[in-house]
Amino acid sequence: MGTKLKDMASVEMILNEMSLVEKASLVIGGSPMSSMAMEKYGIPSIWTSDCCNGLNIFQYTVEKTYRALEAAKKEKGEKFDRESFGTMGGLLVTVNEMQKKAKEEAAAGIERQKTHDVISYPTGISQASTWNPHVANICAKTVAKEFVKYGVDLILSPNINIHRDPLCGRLTESYSEDPYLVSRIAEAVVCGLQDEGVIADPKHFAANSQEKDRLKINEKIPMRALREIYLPGFKACIDAGALTVMSAYNKINDESCAMNKWLLTDVLKDEWKFKGCVISDWGASYEQVPALAAGTDLTMPGPRGIQCILDAIADGSLSEEVLNDSCRRIMYVILKSGMLEKKEVSFDLEEAKKIVENAAREAMILLKNDGTLPVQSEQTKICFYGKRAKQFAANSEGSGKVPSSFISNPYDRAVEILGSENVSYQTPSEDTTLYVAVVGADGQEGADRLTMDMDVEDQEALQNAIKAAKEHNRKLVLVCNSSGPITLTEYVQDCNAILCPYFAGQAGGKVVTDAIFGLYNPSGKLTDTWPKAYCDTPSYKNYGGENKEVWYGEGIYVGYRWYDARKIEPLFPFGYGLSYTSFAFSDLQVEDTDVEKEDIMVKVSVENTGNMAGAEVVQLYVASPKSSFDKPEKELKGFQKVYLQPGEKTEVTLTVSKEDLAHYHTALEEFVTESGTYRILVGNSSRDIVLSKEIQVICHDPFGWNVITGIGKLVSNPKAVEIMNQAIGDDINLVAAVPIQYAPDYTLKELWETESSAVSTLFSKQGKTAEEKKQAWDYIVKEFKKL
Repeated sequence: MGTKLKDMASVEMILNEMSLVEKASLVIGGSPMSSMAMEKYGIPSIWTSDCCNGLNIFQYTVEKTYRALEAAKKEKGEKFDRESFGTMGGLLVTVNEMQKKAKEEAAAGIERQKTHDVISYPTGISQASTWNPHVANICAKTVAKEFVKYGVDLILSPNINIHRDPLCGRLTESYSEDPYLVSRIAEAVVCGLQDEGVIADPKHFAANSQEKDRLKINEKIPMRALREIYLPGFKACIDAGALTVMSAYNKINDESCAMNKWLLTDVLKDEWKFKGCVISDWGASYEQVPALAAGTDLTMPGPRGIQCILDAIADGSLSEEVLNDSCRRIMYVILKSGMLEKKEVSFDLEEAKKIVENAAREAMILLKNDGTLPVQSEQTKICFYGKRAKQFAANSEGSGKVPSSFISNPYDRAVEILGSENVSYQTPSEDTTLYVAVVGADGQEGADRLTMDMDVEDQEALQNAIKAAKEHNRKLVLVCNSSGPITLTEYVQDCNAILCPYFAGQAGGKVVTDAIFGLYNPSGKLTDTWPKAYCDTPSYKNYGGENKEVWYGEGIYVGYRWYDARKIEPLFPFGYGLSYTSFAFSDLQVEDTDVEKEDIMVKVSVENTGNMAGAEVVQLYVASPKSSFDKPEKELKGFQKVYLQPGEKTEVTLTVSKEDLAHYHTALEEFVTESGTYRILVGNSSRDIVLSKEIQVICHDPFGWNVITGIGKLVSNPKAVEIMNQAIGDDINLVAAVPIQYAPDYTLKELWETESSAVSTLFSKQGKTAEEKKQAWDYIVKEFKKL
């Protein structure tokens, strides 16, 4: 009788009792969508499924089918030979069985169920378009409750990869081009999921920014871009308590993410103090032993062979403690998640419908309006164009696909409001008063979009709608039902109003029509910059790559940072979104601050100056024009959505911390915050800054005297010379005489690390060990911070 898992003390006891075979089995999935259960130790399997868009019925069916196949074999006294499965474990076997069954049913004339009574939630880009973490949190709580109903323990979400390029096939699943906005939405989602007892699994760690060659693409990313753009969202999830993290398929700087020790161990586990479990993307542990050694704790899917792990431990190429640590982390997740406690199912289907409809409303972005919207339902006759008017896309193909029975569309909702006699489809009558073109571009897992254009059929529909509206001298409303930004430059002038819901889940179609009739006031904001042309984008000609290699040449200049730096006018800027009412900002209050002691407090008043209730997003950007190293023109560092009645005024308070002002310095290998003059900018988009004020920020000067200061400058400081002499046991002015005279910008760090330098030669002559050299270095670093 083995020890049962009940607390952290029991974990160590179980590890002492487990055989190597049991340990190796635990770190490899037990089925296509679940980890291995071990009843002997009271270890349950962790049932996983995508995603925050809603329950992935395909994955759910795969898991149930595999379990049925396994049970049938067990009944016959047989079992699967896990050593015969490849990198996709039992998944392919199960899918083949499902396809065989589907063919048999089709031949017998049996019609398969295409939709299900599950909720389709707004996709990531739509949830982020609310600019309201509370809405994302409530959606996460609701989807978690629904997953508990189906017995799912872990949701493979949130997808927080940065929108590097608008062509990414999975753009709609994730949030934004901006790491600050991603972080605030992502942490709200993590908390929402785990507050309801479902494990969050932020993905894909890291920089999974394209679908082309996604299994093997080698991304060459500068360290500063990784630290400032692609990693902060994950750090925010860890700080919010995420219990697992999913590694990615792609390589980063030559190393596959699931086998990247720097990423998974050095940064995630050691630097960020992550105590949870790293789960591979399905099939991403291309080699199980290197993946384990690098920090992948649970390889999915299962079952896969374990002999390679046993052999590696036997020959000493893999430490058993590495295996122990992964087992320990898996059990930690089970304990911390509350899986061992009975979960109460409290999911209310009707309440969930209201929640996702409210989220879709808050996500609706009004991109243009010449006064056409909202329209009065009386005397209105609408003609819709585009297949999406009746077949509205709620989400994308792939992991995020949710075949819900509840998906709405603009056409049917218009019929509900106006009656069928006042609604037509691509056949306007003489008394048609409003034309509505519903167009877009689909995105999907596994393939990037080829262009930023809308789908060809949709483009033709829009052109027909424009022609008809002009012929009858009527107003035209354009609706963008797309996975991301689409090229609209040549059509904007022909549209009186433009609404953008993206893929807003099951209520997306309904809330489009409701917005047209003013049943609510749109308040969404763009989370990405919409360029006038694809060639304006930061990654143009440097996206997708070739020969399975892509260079992130734009570095930290992703999204609006690029457009600001290059002085490129976008079609619609980051953070942009109109309203049916108007707002005024006033009375910006912010003072000089010592950020070593307190955060910067920013106060601003917002007033609804129109005649309709509505919401505005106060956006706070920070600029540091005088800097010791290159920085973007401005960066988002705070926001808050406020709801106001006509004539109502409120004061908004936002805070900016020392960490918010920090940038990664590659030579120092750390984030640094500079003192000096900063500008606080407040507006309602990145290009509509209404108020600004300069302040003095006081903090430790990271560029005073340190190891990246030029040796010529260092020797001018007697105290610095004293510290260096103490460390090297000699006179630095004599030892480094040549670089002091001929290469004064040569840093102490370079002198220290270069094998042929005078300092390295000195240590060799002194017979000092590498450890002694490190101790001397640590002493200098410590003492220099006191200068």
